[in-house]
Amino acid sequence: MKRSLVLTALLLTVAFTTTTYLSCSKDECEGVSCQHGGTCKSGKCVCPTGYSGVNCESRTCEVNSTALVQFSNRSANSTYSILWDGSIITTLSAGVTSELYTVAAGQHTLEFRYSNSSTSSCTPSTPNLAQCSSTVYWCSN
Repeated sequence: MKRSLVLTALLLTVAFTTTTYLSCSKDECEGVSCQHGGTCKSGKCVCPTGYSGVNCESRTCEVNSTALVQFSNRSANSTYSILWDGSIITTLSAGVTSELYTVAAGQHTLEFRYSNSSTSSCTPSTPNLAQCSSTVYWCSN
């Protein structure tokens, strides 16, 4: 009986100590202030798309000097190959709009060509993109 009481007391002491130790663990996100809708996980900010930095304080487009572009084929029946800086970035069927592309801010060349040819469907242009801008380009010939 005496041995049983000692064993029970020992088990209760271990259980109490373990519970007390675990309940006193520090919140890793205490004092972490995530900006622009970021959330804290394991003491670090998880930033929403478009933001970066320790506290999500920087717009990614500013840090990387980028802009967003998108292309739309507004023609009734032509398929276009879109050339960005001399390379085909996408090919679009009639009535289709492309995904968004992240590109460097600054001067570029843009040409819409009839697919599988070297014939321009519209006059080539030289857009100059501002940092963090978002622009849709189209040709409807």
